[in-house]
Amino acid sequence: MDETKCNALKRELAGEPEPQVVPIERFLDGNDDVASIGGNLPKHPGLEVFRDVLAGLRRQPGVEGVYAQIFELDPGEEYWPCCDTVLVVGSLPANTLRTAVRPLRPDEVRTLDPDDVPGPVSERHGTSPVLAIFWE
Repeated sequence: MDETKCNALKRELAGEPEPQVVPIERFLDGNDDVASIGGNLPKHPGLEVFRDVLAGLRRQPGVEGVYAQIFELDPGEEYWPCCDTVLVVGSLPANTLRTAVRPLRPDEVRTLDPDDVPGPVSERHGTSPVLAIFWE
């Protein structure tokens, strides 16, 4: 784990209102903490698989942004912030997203109600649809 990047991310997000969101590339940069995303999976596919799949979403037609939503900012000094939800902004059909993220074994993929979209995402993307990928 890149401690400098981890500490910088924690400091940056500490000043943001909850739920904090961060572009997925930023969340994964320097992160090797498998507990940070999909941490409850019995057979975690590894962060390289998460990186490949989630970065690949950015190349899908109609995708405007991919964000990690943080549920635990500071789980400890030697741990990365924890994400249980990834937000995918744009016109990507839910079935296409479900197929794309199947290797990550999420518990749910669903469309978010506009009222449930975190402020920073709606401010950046307006009324674009948002899909949520969720791991318990």
